[in-house]
Amino acid sequence: MTTITPFAGSEEGFGPRRIAEGLRTQGRVVIALMLREMRLRSVHSRLSYLLALLEPILQLAMMMGIFTIIGRRPEFGTSLLLFLGTGILPFFLFTHVSGRTTSAIRASGLVRALAPIQPLDIMLARALLETATLLVVAVLLFTVIYSMGVREALPIRPMLAIEGFAATALLAIGVGLINGVIGAFFRLWAVVYGVLSRSLIFLSGVFFVPDFMPPQIRYWLAWNPLLHGLEWFRSGFYLTYPTLTLDKTYLLGFGLASLLIGLALERVFRARLI
Repeated sequence: MTTITPFAGSEEGFGPRRIAEGLRTQGRVVIALMLREMRLRSVHSRLSYLLALLEPILQLAMMMGIFTIIGRRPEFGTSLLLFLGTGILPFFLFTHVSGRTTSAIRASGLVRALAPIQPLDIMLARALLETATLLVVAVLLFTVIYSMGVREALPIRPMLAIEGFAATALLAIGVGLINGVIGAFFRLWAVVYGVLSRSLIFLSGVFFVPDFMPPQIRYWLAWNPLLHGLEWFRSGFYLTYPTLTLDKTYLLGFGLASLLIGLALERVFRARLI
């Protein structure tokens, strides 16, 4: 007599082993797509890839030149270079990751027709590659600032800086997934979003300390989730940096909500994206 166990096939079809194997497979696919993206960029132009890597540093150098000419002093701390650097890095992290994921599916060509590859893999590969690139830029940038005699460029509270970077990356990837789906259907969305996201440089605390602004202005600025990522990251470099405006829960909630919306949109429109 054979004993029939209820849901006997559920562990095989949906158990931890099957889930782990699926995640490993997707991880290998994403890594392969990241390597492919890196090879394509280096084949097209090694110089343009290098310039993209150094873009935040060049932007910072340009800002330093302008602010030095007009006699601008740092809003906080003793180094204008460090103050601007701790603002420009999170800003570039968000705009680059969320912006360049917009065209990921359109730029993938026939790759997305391969059986193991899903549109989500393509977008994640580009988003993670941009995040890794900006991580390298961050290490390079603050190493250069430190070598110029600014000892504060070594984070006094490194975990806060790492957490702020990771939280901003979460926000960028979530918004990037949403942009990737929209950009697959509307070609001009990349241009529109590029203009809108770059305007955030004036609203995210790159040039100022939000806590030093009038309460009425600070209230409206606080709706910008990127501002909280920048404040979180910058607080890792200054022991007494004012963080009254900083709301970590708001940033993490916004980032997770964006990620879930992006995943849902990709799943709903997956057939059309392929």
